[in-house]
Amino acid sequence: MRRLGRQRVGAAGPARSGPRRARWGRRLLPGTGIVIAVLLALIAWRLTPVGANQTGAGPPAPPLVPGGGMDGIPTVVATAMATADASVGAAAVGGETAAAGIPRVAPASHAGRFPSGVAAGTLAEADAWAGFRGRPNDVVVTYTDRSGWRTIVRPWIGNDRAHFAGFSGTWVISQPLFPESGPDRGNLADCAAGGYDGYWRDFGRWLVAEGRGSSFVRLGWEFNGTRFAWSASNPALWIRCYRNAAAAIRRADPRVRLDWNFGAHGSVGTVDAFELYPGDAYVDVIGIDIYDQYPPSVDSATFDAQCDGLDGLCRAIRFARLHNKLFSVPEWGVVAKEGTKAGALGQAGGDNTLFVAKMHKLFVSNADMLAYEAYSNEDRAGDVRSALINPTMSPLAAREYQRLW
Repeated sequence: MRRLGRQRVGAAGPARSGPRRARWGRRLLPGTGIVIAVLLALIAWRLTPVGANQTGAGPPAPPLVPGGGMDGIPTVVATAMATADASVGAAAVGGETAAAGIPRVAPASHAGRFPSGVAAGTLAEADAWAGFRGRPNDVVVTYTDRSGWRTIVRPWIGNDRAHFAGFSGTWVISQPLFPESGPDRGNLADCAAGGYDGYWRDFGRWLVAEGRGSSFVRLGWEFNGTRFAWSASNPALWIRCYRNAAAAIRRADPRVRLDWNFGAHGSVGTVDAFELYPGDAYVDVIGIDIYDQYPPSVDSATFDAQCDGLDGLCRAIRFARLHNKLFSVPEWGVVAKEGTKAGALGQAGGDNTLFVAKMHKLFVSNADMLAYEAYSNEDRAGDVRSALINPTMSPLAAREYQRLW
């Protein structure tokens, strides 16, 4: 889902004609690297309480590490990055598994079993969600107006109490890597060259001045699709761009929590999401957006398969554990069968209580690693239409959410 200023714009992921073959495993670590990789993968496997362990389907497959590189940057991408920063987390290729000496950030403050909230455009909208479920929002996910640097660097969310200056929980700010329209429209090449670093330092200073230095920032979210101007059409440039922006924000705001966030159900492009991991030093949270579509979870087996599949939620959780990071689900929701692109293709789950229950089960079983989760209560025609209130588009799912939360 995405928002333009205070208004929401389409969230549904692109249709897929079928599963795309994963690119992992095409290259193997030589010699002892294989043994080390297998041993470390097995350790992560046994310590990971992801969904498959909870369903009686047996332990999940060990984490698949893209390109044989254990820092998440594949050989093909690392080679293209001729001047790659060698100090990033583990080695760019063929090195370690996880962040050595990089402390894990804290999750959002919460009083329940795990941090939870909603994507919202106003404080009133967020408060309505809290009333619906009988639980305060620990986080609110927001989207900046991305038509120019002024509205990116000083987002509308802090304008007044009617927006989120008065919100007592944690901000989650969805930020583009550069403006996608207007005279400030940016591009990956200029971003990778450091051309926008000054703007990002200004944004970090703004967070500190607002008293929101520990906010989560979804920087260049859902980069593994093709719908956004900052999509990873050039993997090497994208990684450099993300690193530059992340480092510039952190220089001005050392407490910021950077959320590297992709879309579930398979990447669209030349490189899979995990192959675009920018390195442990630039990421605090592994984020994933997931909706009940492409494919819908018609039963538990279908949910488990997509959760453990290409760019799936269970795979993201294992990747986070491997890299000593938290994980987040900034956007999730059911998808209406009527008035949605997925529904027109028979790829929407509709009023699906199973999807809600399975998501909750994953949150509970992995609460030790959950930075936050937020439901996307969206009713816009042509979007995912996931609304559980105002209007109640999926009454069965709404009752299941109330029961569980």
